Order: sequence, then structure tokens, then C-alpha cells
Amino acid sequence: MDIEKIRKWLQITNEYKKTDFWTRVLEEKYPDDMRVETQYQPKYDLYQNEQYNFIIIEIPGVQREQLSLHLISNLQLKVSGIIHPILPLEKEIKRERTYGAFERIINLPEAAYTQHMHIQINNGLLQISYPRRVERVQFQ
Repeated sequence: MDIEKIRKWLQITNEYKKTDFWTRVLEEKYPDDMRVETQYQPKYDLYQNEQYNFIIIEIPGVQREQLSLHLISNLQLKVSGIIHPILPLEKEIKRERTYGAFERIINLPEAAYTQHMHIQINNGLLQISYPRRVERVQFQ
């Protein structure tokens, strides 16, 4: 190992570290094949009280017609759909939001049954509730 070469390399990299050289290079010369977008995974929260389980899922811009819910098992819910852009992509200047198909499998805290699930969409949030199956043990 040549210590002198390592020192020289560190000196060169430290010169560029003081500027925004690498940030500019990556913004201006970012190769298209490196822009790999991962599939959108909607975020969700799970809540429960003594009587119900609640699932709140973020699905901004998803229309009810583009949304699909399936109980894979009593303990897994699959949420899938399509997010369409509001304006044509040809008009796009900058994009941070993700469009296209998405899918998320949620492990449920307790067994669910479709006939007992209450589902609504409000302000970009999918709200699902279903009763808990908690049996109370009585002392004798």
C-alpha cells in the first residue's frame, strides 16, 4: 500500500468537498439508466381500541375506481391501485410524486373478515375498520 498515493487522493477529494462539484455533476449529468424508480408503497398506520382495529393508508390522487382491496388471508390485506397524474406529463417541469401502479401487503394485527370491514376514502386517506375478536374470560 502506497501511503503517499492515498494522501494525494485525499487531498484531491478534499478540494472538491469544499464545493458543490459532485452535486452539480449528478444533477446535470445523471445517467438515465441510473434513474431507477422503485414502486410506490403507500404508507399506513395501524390503531386499535377495545372494540375495533383501524388501518389508515395514504393514497393521494387515487380514485375509488382505480383501487383494489383483497384479503389474501384473514391476517393479510393487499391494497393495489393506480395513481394517475393530474396534468399531462408532457407539461412536467419537476416531479417528486410517483405515478403508476402500486401494491402494498399489510399484515393485520388480528384476523379480519370482509363482511365486517368498513371502508371509506377521505382526503387522500383510505380508512378501514373492522371489529376485534377479543373474548373476555370471566372468573368463576
